[in-house]
Amino acid sequence: MRILERSKRLDMVKVRVETEEDLWTLKTILREGDLVGGKTLREVSIKGSSSKERRPVIVKLRVKQVEFQPFTGKLRIFGVIEEGPEEYGLKGKHHSMIISPGQTIIIERKPRLPGNVLRKLESSGPRGKAIIAAVDYDEYGLALIAPYGYKVLVESYMRLPGKDDPSREQELGRIIDKLARLIVDEAKRNDARIVIIVGPGSLKETLAGKVRLLAHDLRVETDDASMGGRAGIEEALRREKTAMILREYTVAEAEQVLEEFLRWVVRNPDRIINGIRELAYAASLGAVDKVVVVDELLYTMDDEARSMVDEALENVEKYRGRILLVPPDTPIGEKVKRLGGVVGLLRYPIPKSSMRLST
Repeated sequence: MRILERSKRLDMVKVRVETEEDLWTLKTILREGDLVGGKTLREVSIKGSSSKERRPVIVKLRVKQVEFQPFTGKLRIFGVIEEGPEEYGLKGKHHSMIISPGQTIIIERKPRLPGNVLRKLESSGPRGKAIIAAVDYDEYGLALIAPYGYKVLVESYMRLPGKDDPSREQELGRIIDKLARLIVDEAKRNDARIVIIVGPGSLKETLAGKVRLLAHDLRVETDDASMGGRAGIEEALRREKTAMILREYTVAEAEQVLEEFLRWVVRNPDRIINGIRELAYAASLGAVDKVVVVDELLYTMDDEARSMVDEALENVEKYRGRILLVPPDTPIGEKVKRLGGVVGLLRYPIPKSSMRLST
């Protein structure tokens, strides 16, 4: 989830939804009476005609209910339209707004959004940090990307000699070497294991090669941008590739949880949970440390199972456990699905016998 804007009174926040984890976060924080604004499709009457058309409109909805839609991975918000285009007479009408990754919405709550809600919005989605560098022959910039946003670390101009100057290539090589060392140093200082280098032409590939030589443990990716510096960084942040790279942190963490789960199966099975019912019981006690869930369970057609998962994950959130949602068609998702769709680690042992009695 990317926070684009927030009011000084903290009663409004504008966010961009980027992942299915963000949809789950919205489900856990939205309450009846909240206002949600954004673009939606609505069947409207056309002036001077008896026909109706389905058109995109921007509305503000007073929330009544929030739910996942089965098999779509989308969030549906039911409510009453508080604001909308006057020519269509939408105010006061019931409506359902569908939210999906890539969409921008505004959330309002009076008198203000609580601190824990803002923290959830800031930390939602893929975890991890990365360094992004934008470089061209005029300027370069360096920024740290984190789940809560980004921070520009360095901005500077190349100041290269003219194209006909024989020292131009030597000076360019010196600057690229310096920038490569700076990238590696900032990655280590900020515990970032991924570097994304963007820019026009082949200069980004030259810089990427230097970084790879200096730090074999860093994953270095390149992508296109029309310019260097801060503008290039901001352009790259709007591209899907950056979000997809950071999403892989979630997959890597889920794999670590599964590995630890399999070790505890033999050593002490009372320290793990497996399946929806064990998750529900342990979550109600606040005992879940980390849990990996195949995301299709959030919108299964089985009403009982879906309700049980919803309530369990709300309890995990309540007691500050870590939830990792994985798609079923990924290697980690397939493994977890074979294990019942849920695997988790507990903060303390819970006898399996008590779990069986509870269910």
